Amino acid sequence: MRERLAGFQKRMGKLYIPFVLILLSVFLFLIMFNSVKPKELKIQLYQVANETIRAQRTVEDTAKTEENRLLAAEAVSPVYSYNTDLNDIQTGKIHLLFATVGEVNKLAEEQYQEKLAKEKEAVDSKKKENETATNPASSVTHLTPEEKNNLFNEKMTTIDDTAKTFIQALPQWAILDLLDAPESTAKQLESATVELVSDVMSEPVKLDELSKKKQEAVARLDYWDLAAKYQRIATLIIDNTVVENNVYNKQATENQREEASANVQPALILQGQVIVQEGHVIDSNAIHQLKLLGLLDNKSSYQMIYGLLLLILAQTSILFYLGKSKKDSLKKQGHEITLYALTMISALLVLKGLSLVQNAGISNVSLLYPAALAPMLLTAFISRRYGIVSNGFLAAFSIFMFKENAGTNFSIVLALFYLLSGMMGTMITRKRIANQFWNTFIWTTLFNALFISSLILYLNMSYFTKETLFMVIFALGGGILSYFLAVVLSPYVEVIFEDNAVLRLMELENPNSPLLKELITKAPGTYHHSLMVANLSANAVGAIGGDSLFARVACYYHDVGKLRHSLFFVENLSSGMENPHDLLTPFESRDIIFGHVSEGIKMLEEANMPQTIIDICAQHHGTTLMKFFYVKAKELDADVKESEFRYPGPKPQTKEAAVISIADSAEAAIRSMSKPTKETIEKFVRQLINGRIIDGQFDECSISIKELKIVEQSICEGLNGTFHSRIEYPKPQEKDQPVGE
Repeated sequence: MRERLAGFQKRMGKLYIPFVLILLSVFLFLIMFNSVKPKELKIQLYQVANETIRAQRTVEDTAKTEENRLLAAEAVSPVYSYNTDLNDIQTGKIHLLFATVGEVNKLAEEQYQEKLAKEKEAVDSKKKENETATNPASSVTHLTPEEKNNLFNEKMTTIDDTAKTFIQALPQWAILDLLDAPESTAKQLESATVELVSDVMSEPVKLDELSKKKQEAVARLDYWDLAAKYQRIATLIIDNTVVENNVYNKQATENQREEASANVQPALILQGQVIVQEGHVIDSNAIHQLKLLGLLDNKSSYQMIYGLLLLILAQTSILFYLGKSKKDSLKKQGHEITLYALTMISALLVLKGLSLVQNAGISNVSLLYPAALAPMLLTAFISRRYGIVSNGFLAAFSIFMFKENAGTNFSIVLALFYLLSGMMGTMITRKRIANQFWNTFIWTTLFNALFISSLILYLNMSYFTKETLFMVIFALGGGILSYFLAVVLSPYVEVIFEDNAVLRLMELENPNSPLLKELITKAPGTYHHSLMVANLSANAVGAIGGDSLFARVACYYHDVGKLRHSLFFVENLSSGMENPHDLLTPFESRDIIFGHVSEGIKMLEEANMPQTIIDICAQHHGTTLMKFFYVKAKELDADVKESEFRYPGPKPQTKEAAVISIADSAEAAIRSMSKPTKETIEKFVRQLINGRIIDGQFDECSISIKELKIVEQSICEGLNGTFHSRIEYPKPQEKDQPVGE
């Protein structure tokens, strides 16, 4: 599968990444299309609804808004203005009436006395002329009512118009009776009317209350012990002075009604609002709202589709930019985009399945979705950036997927839960997920429980109910599924996208694999050497936190190039067999020895081996010097350059390659010693590592001095356990390297 994918990518070249991105966008749209496509409803008035219909967008019901504004304006009570000054004004008119009556009576009395005085003067004058004359009877009389009325009318010309209007409203007989009333009666009548009018006018009196207030005041006249005719006059005075003092204010009322109408909020049909409930009768209001939403005509809203397309476009753009910004090779970018695409499509298919199950009636089952799975896989196999991107877009896509709950608190909580849960998947390190059990398990399960508990409280739900219990169980289940699915799927993802896939490495370490089988039969010494190096390297690599399985398998194949000329390598020579290099020049021997690296690379490439194993084959000698044949060549030609006898490299690029290069040389050298002891082994390995450091062989990999110390100790322990009782081999010449190494 991996080889086919690599071949297809190679044929597509630069078009591969755009092709995958377009394909991803199409698949995502098709998966979610059924959730966002507009629906044209065919329902009738007073029909029983067979499904629940929610508003897909927010619209204003303008007719309802206008109706609410009219109702708000009508609900405003009329505004009245209470005139407190009217009390004094109206009682002042009464005081003025009785004051005028008093003045007229006083003036009438003065005129009467004046006439009497003149008559007396005339009588006194006649007496002086006729001393015998007697006093005649007085002919002077008081002013008649008509005369008093004339005087009263004269007084009326001097008062203000408002008081004049009030007095003129009283009938003639009432004025005459007042003018004829005794002074004490007039004062009593004045006090009664002023008090009763003041009591009424001291409180707000509306127009519709006026008649009632007058009647109440007139009824209280009985307590003043007035004669009947004076009671009638008091009634007339009260009737003319008690007036409306709480007047309707039209302008203020209109202003308040306009303000009330303006404060009415628009009547909105909110997105997610239930318009029709399943099993309920569809009324005229529901039909009206469905028409406003465009669900009953052929002009269905496509905004949801446009929003989804824009979101998919945003994802595509981010992925394209992310790949370019990393400046990786096209091959690596292609692998990353392919893994992202497959992961997102798989995740959305699972989400789609859960949405269908939830719509079928199992509430809250969407919380079972393993939201951390995709971010976890992408973080482990690509980078945390890809994990974060996938997490964000999966949470956003869930809003479209669960459109039926759009606008409700549940859809918001669900998207937020997916976002938080998925974020935990990006917290792992870039190691095999199975090797991070406790950390990963805690990230994806414990925190899921905390997240859902917080969101349950946000929804103001009772925590100890069956529904909330299932929500917590589903959330925990989603976290557990995320971890175990990641563990189960990781090996298969590795097979497709990783050179160091566990399943692939386990397959390659099988002795029945073609190359190893050939190595066993044609170069058994090399095979045994490879096994020894594999044991040493695996232990040392594991000690510094590297990939020990990969190191072991890579060692099995690092010397397969020796199959081309197996007898030219000392470990494959039988006892007593002549060394073929004795018949060759140092330069010919050099080429054969160098050839085991280049030939090994070709053989591994032809066998479609992982590139990382091919790299180990190329790097396990680095650019070290082939000392044995270099010294011989120097004896033949003093002008020979050291560079001509150095391996072509490259130098080790990884920690695993560095460790394998040390273990390879150490195992071969110690195997050639006659009686290796613990001290000689440790001394040799230490000198070997120091020599490689001085020679710059580890300059291009990230292995540290501290790690080299650990590697040294591990290899020494392995060699001591292997060679502590070996037979003595012929001692190699001083300063010479074992032939073939």
